[in-house]
Amino acid sequence: MNELSTHIHKLSSASDAQMAYCCMTEVPTPWPEALCHCRDWISQNLGVHVEGYHLQLATGEVIGHIYYSLSQRALFPYQVEPDVCILYCEWIQRQYHGLGFGKSLSNVFLSDMQQESIKGVLVEGTDFEGQMNYQHYLARDFKIVSEKEHRKLLYLPLNQPRVEAKPLARRIQPRRGVPVKIVVINGYLCPYEVSSHLILRQVVQEFGDRVNLQEVSLTPETLHDYGDARGIFINGKQKLHGGEPEEEIRQAILEEL
Repeated sequence: MNELSTHIHKLSSASDAQMAYCCMTEVPTPWPEALCHCRDWISQNLGVHVEGYHLQLATGEVIGHIYYSLSQRALFPYQVEPDVCILYCEWIQRQYHGLGFGKSLSNVFLSDMQQESIKGVLVEGTDFEGQMNYQHYLARDFKIVSEKEHRKLLYLPLNQPRVEAKPLARRIQPRRGVPVKIVVINGYLCPYEVSSHLILRQVVQEFGDRVNLQEVSLTPETLHDYGDARGIFINGKQKLHGGEPEEEIRQAILEEL
């Protein structure tokens, strides 16, 4: 039994949103500006495109989170039938692993979804360690329903054994030549990814008119227009996935020049 006093709180206000992303507060974050952008995004979209739960200590400190939306409101690069939960992100701070907190948070979340007659939970896992790795979900009885590049779509049934979910067609086509065209889709849902967006803005200035940067704010309309919910596309290729240092971002551009 762990002796820490905790409680689970469903996000309901802008002040809740300003405590989001405990993944960035385990140690002093190297990306404070990215964290601010993401907290503001949740504040502006809470109850519309994002919902969430926080696991908090008695002091109020957030040590775990789950962020999600229902499929009919989710900004998600798949066509999904209604009343399916889309799990965006979850995290338990590393120092609290092994104490059962992750299971407690997940149990409350899944119980609420089941009581609301939600059909099941979809999550887009990745091949990358520490970034919603798909193996973590396979161990929790999620099943892979489709795969696309480094991403895998997984489903956990609650009230319906199978789900209709089809990847959107990506409308950002690969190209060659100069100027190099960079399209950034800003969903502001992950500080790890937004950190690369912010560094990219500075690096692009070094190349003058040899590089054209287009930043797109994620909305239901732009999701349809571009067929993706996030990413940095350099001449149509997604070469960066978040958290890259400045030199790696610069090199990704130079490879296209």
